[in-house]
Amino acid sequence: MAPVVIMLVSDGSRCLLARQAMFPPGMYSVLSGFCDMGESVEEALHREVAEEVENLQYSGSQHWPFPQSSFMFACHATVNPDKTQVNIDKAELEDARWFTYEEITEALQNPPRDPRRELPLFWVPPSYAIANQLIQEWANQQQLSRELHGLK
Repeated sequence: MAPVVIMLVSDGSRCLLARQAMFPPGMYSVLSGFCDMGESVEEALHREVAEEVENLQYSGSQHWPFPQSSFMFACHATVNPDKTQVNIDKAELEDARWFTYEEITEALQNPPRDPRRELPLFWVPPSYAIANQLIQEWANQQQLSRELHGLK
């Protein structure tokens, strides 16, 4: 099976998360896509994002057992804040939108704990998922930037 590139896309102050129809209600995650034959991780990322990526940073990797066992390369990608129009392929994604630091930190601090209770309107993958690692890294970087600039 082809490797997968999984990426958190940011415009510097917001991050782009999406959801597939098969996700539990309210769950949004980072973008991902399979690398085509002969395609590099960087080329797959550019194809999946369909934007001019200004900065690409490798974060980590994780084995992915679905659908037939693959390997995920996790990256952070930054796009120009003036080019953040979201166009989604409805065959692949149900929704995609930009989230603020405040929305992300709330989702990270309040994960769903009991599946029998009503799920939050917005939540992110669990802490063991590499998608959560990317989201947490982005939130930590945003917090550091805010502290350096004297913001809360």
